[in-house]
Amino acid sequence: MTDSPADELDDIDEDIDDGSDEVGEVVEQVREADEGALRLVVRYGGDDHEVVYLRDDIAAQFSPDERDARVETLVMKGLGDPAEEGALYDFGRLDATVRWYDAVVVAHFPLREWSGLVFTFDREADSLDDIVAEYF
Repeated sequence: MTDSPADELDDIDEDIDDGSDEVGEVVEQVREADEGALRLVVRYGGDDHEVVYLRDDIAAQFSPDERDARVETLVMKGLGDPAEEGALYDFGRLDATVRWYDAVVVAHFPLREWSGLVFTFDREADSLDDIVAEYF
């Protein structure tokens, strides 16, 4: 039985060890290795989400409403790629989905059916492949 969407953000901590401390540590490691490419990190669970990291220039670029709309869209994309897909059961668990846009790379890491992490990066960063391979 899977958790309900309402329970996911509270329970996500079990999936990432010490919860936000662990996510914060990963964010810091990525920031140190990415030469400034990291734009945004969101932790989501069901209907709730938490912005774990937001680069200053990205925060200044959008109004709070625009930022919220973008984050909600990113979360919805993540919820559309559940960690376990019934029709693809023989593939195993989904570890990540990466979407390459002209200017931004979006990486989703589902943790459970209703929860996960979203990282966005500037696309021109040469080290992105190494970052993803090293940390995820």
